[in-house]
Amino acid sequence: MHSVITSIRSGLLYSNVIVTVAAATMAFRTFRLAGLAVDPWVISLIAAATLAVYALHSLTPDERPGSARDVWNRRARTFHRLCLTASLIIILLLFPKIIGHVIVFLPAVLLTGYYMSATILKFPIHGKTLVLALTWTYATMLMPLLMSVHHIDWQIMLPESVLEFIYIYLICLFFDHRDASVDEPRHWTFRTPKRICAVILVTAIAFTMVLAWAWVAGVPYQWLIVKSLLMIFLTGTSDYSLRNSSDGWYYGVLDGMLAFDALCLCCLMD
Repeated sequence: MHSVITSIRSGLLYSNVIVTVAAATMAFRTFRLAGLAVDPWVISLIAAATLAVYALHSLTPDERPGSARDVWNRRARTFHRLCLTASLIIILLLFPKIIGHVIVFLPAVLLTGYYMSATILKFPIHGKTLVLALTWTYATMLMPLLMSVHHIDWQIMLPESVLEFIYIYLICLFFDHRDASVDEPRHWTFRTPKRICAVILVTAIAFTMVLAWAWVAGVPYQWLIVKSLLMIFLTGTSDYSLRNSSDGWYYGVLDGMLAFDALCLCCLMD
């Protein structure tokens, strides 16, 4: 029984299911926040692109040889190849719709390409945390809106996007601190405790300021409350995140927190 539970846990953590579902759910949340009808093809595109990127990443040599993720990925190479193939087929099928939004789709491609090239080819990437947070925010918050044919109330969506960016940035910061021992030869990192604490403090202050802006702008209070509670949890457990390197915490809890507000929003705003 224990081995079965362990296998299921490993499958959830390393198969990229959580992060793919998170991306799709975050895009769904964006449409709901904007008061727009959900566009299935946009959500399908974001999910397929996310799966393709993470499947490709799982097929590249792991930066921590011998780790639990590396062992699982080596055993599951056929699975990752199937995921990569299936996601690329979905993207190809959606290409007739994408072609009309190529300018909107291009920033996500360039940001992801820059990050993936640096990871695969092992060259320095400047502002890794910033690039990751910007990519996730653009792909799941801004891109769905820019692909929509409806009128967008940017007076509301702009503070929402900034708030989302700050929140995602903090999650990415924890990931980058966890990977600092691997990244440090190639990337500048907030390695020292004082730097990390200073960045977390500045992030929390910035979040509070933008939260006030969002409240005045008329952003749905349900989402603001949920987002605030999640931010409090993130900052409150920051010491644990900085000391802990558990795959369950990072690939399960923190990755899942990317979309937890979307799940709450669906329940609270129905």
